[in-house]
Amino acid sequence: MKKNISKRNIPLYYLIESLDSLVFFIPVIYIYLQGKISIAQIPFLFGYRYLIQLLMEMPTGAIADLLGKKLSVIIGFFINAVYFFLLFKVNFFWQFLIAYTLGGIGDSFISGAIDALVYDSLKQDDEEKKYNSVLAKQNLYSQTALIIATVSGGFLYSINHLLPFVISFICQIIAIFSSLFFVEPTIDTVKFTIINYSKQIKLGFHELFKNKYITQISLFYNAVGGISWTVSMFFSSALLVDLGFPNIELGIIGGGLKLLVVIVLTILVTNEKIFTKKISFIFFPILMTISMLPGIFFKGYFALPFAAGAMMVSTARFMILNKYVNEEFESKYRATAISTLSMFVGIIFVIITIGSGPIISNFGGIRTIYTLLGLLSLLIVTPLTYIILKTHSGNSV
Repeated sequence: MKKNISKRNIPLYYLIESLDSLVFFIPVIYIYLQGKISIAQIPFLFGYRYLIQLLMEMPTGAIADLLGKKLSVIIGFFINAVYFFLLFKVNFFWQFLIAYTLGGIGDSFISGAIDALVYDSLKQDDEEKKYNSVLAKQNLYSQTALIIATVSGGFLYSINHLLPFVISFICQIIAIFSSLFFVEPTIDTVKFTIINYSKQIKLGFHELFKNKYITQISLFYNAVGGISWTVSMFFSSALLVDLGFPNIELGIIGGGLKLLVVIVLTILVTNEKIFTKKISFIFFPILMTISMLPGIFFKGYFALPFAAGAMMVSTARFMILNKYVNEEFESKYRATAISTLSMFVGIIFVIITIGSGPIISNFGGIRTIYTLLGLLSLLIVTPLTYIILKTHSGNSV
């Protein structure tokens, strides 16, 4: 078994995740799609993409565990590159459906596999305790790249509306070649067969519910992830448009909010004496309720602190909760289990996103959606937090 593989894989992880975060069309995608398809079709596309991803999460997670996490990441970025390319080439709804299908498949190959590759690299080197620090740094680099892309996306779009898409596509190509240099961890590997494939999916799913504690953690993760992911991937950008900010300001404001989120979370998460595991669980329902429940009252710049809070939840989910779930999963089932969690998050994303169409059209727009998400947080995430803390106050938490 090779040692010191994390010395190569961790820097590559930082680079590749940063490249993947250089999505320059994020602040303008809503406006771009409005010029191509109907407003009613936009949330459907976002929901549809994640429907495809969640359907593929478990099988691609099992492939990553059995054929190799490195190969899964390479395949995922290749498919995503095709998806990015199609975005600035197609013009009709059915063509966007094809593109978003590929986007969902590509993300399913990457999600779970790259996190498991990093964790197993550290574990193979007997340094898995560094995972939290590695994750914090990765999020810092990725969020910095995302901020750069968000701030500059509006300017690029004003020069040429295809420019943000072309540059994002180039970053995906670089990510493909960078992934070739990963070293595959050899810890807990399994030979691929059809029988092992089926067994892998079953056992990976079982990891989420193998005891009372991890069942509660899984439900909590899915609730937080499902609600916050819809905000991060769709409603945050739509909210800024709904608040009436012009194109260039969309990127500047969005980037500024992301920068604030990264700074605050990095300070909190890296100080484990203050931001304990117990505090971490309490943090989510409080922030989610406070930042989203007043949504119907959002106006102009007054809404920005609340928008920042809602964005912070999604980033915190990766920086904080991913560590806790990784600690509970066995290495040989980790990618499958993580992908299954992502699948459940995707289910919630699809339901909320597709279901939001009539509400946006008839009941106050995006701001009403924020209030409803805040209400869901209060009624679902808060009780789960209470259950976890009450049940495990003297043990795991």
